Amino acid sequence: MKAIIRYIGSEVYYGDVQMPHVQGVRKSVYRLTRDWRVSGMLLDGTVYRIEIRAGFEFDGCSIPRGLWRLCGHPCEVPRVAAALAHDFLYRTHLCDRATADAIFRQICADVGIGCIRRNVEYSALRAFGYFAWKGHDAEDQDAARRVGVFSIEKIGDIDLS
Repeated sequence: MKAIIRYIGSEVYYGDVQMPHVQGVRKSVYRLTRDWRVSGMLLDGTVYRIEIRAGFEFDGCSIPRGLWRLCGHPCEVPRVAAALAHDFLYRTHLCDRATADAIFRQICADVGIGCIRRNVEYSALRAFGYFAWKGHDAEDQDAARRVGVFSIEKIGDIDLS
């Protein structure tokens, strides 16, 4: 299902997801130029919220260049939102890898990326993301944690009284 695109001032939203403002800084590296936040709910009822401050650098989706014609550019709109959140979670290790991958898939759904495409990308993350996940040492994780916040809770754990 396609997401409704809305323009509010200088901001662009796909569904309820605000598109981040990014600029290329060098080959395959992008920098967030304004603070950005996203929140949502996974299929299992887990509610998440991610806030990332301007200056965070990421590489977008790790798609081999030969597949760009098929899959799209690593930082194309609207997938850039899912890629930014995913790269932040992989770099910080503020959740487990499966949760980071599920959040990527959910943001893809929320911005209107089709079921087949988002599940192919999710499957590629599950199959090959281990190497990127293990590629961040404690110093790299600490540096990334200084520029963002991540919170998560199960909906069943929330006291509504």
